[in-house]
Amino acid sequence: MPKRAVSSNRVFKGTLPFAQATIAGGFMFVCCVGRDAQGTYATGDARAQTQQAIDNIRALIEEAGGSLADIVKCTVYVTDRAHWAPMNEVYFANFAEHPPHRVSCIVSGLGSPDCLVEIDATAYLGEDA
Repeated sequence: MPKRAVSSNRVFKGTLPFAQATIAGGFMFVCCVGRDAQGTYATGDARAQTQQAIDNIRALIEEAGGSLADIVKCTVYVTDRAHWAPMNEVYFANFAEHPPHRVSCIVSGLGSPDCLVEIDATAYLGEDA
């Protein structure tokens, strides 16, 4: 099955060889953290990091012609139970109309000690995507 990478200049691109997002079989796979386009985290702020992660996901899905409404599943990782309520507040505000299936995990750490929230999303964009 052919696949293609999707990228956006609205999302930080690190130096490691990761695709910002990948489309295969009509599905888009994207995972984002709360880093702005310059690579800066909102240190210590789970609300801001959750919103930035969702904004990054939105930018990549829009680049492929979709929207947040096309997301069918999310897995959310937070590094501390104290970040749970702030993350949920922002998450549910963004997915009020078309909530996807969701799995949530509290983890001991993510790729950077400044990273508090990471969101892995799968969107269905159709067979022609």
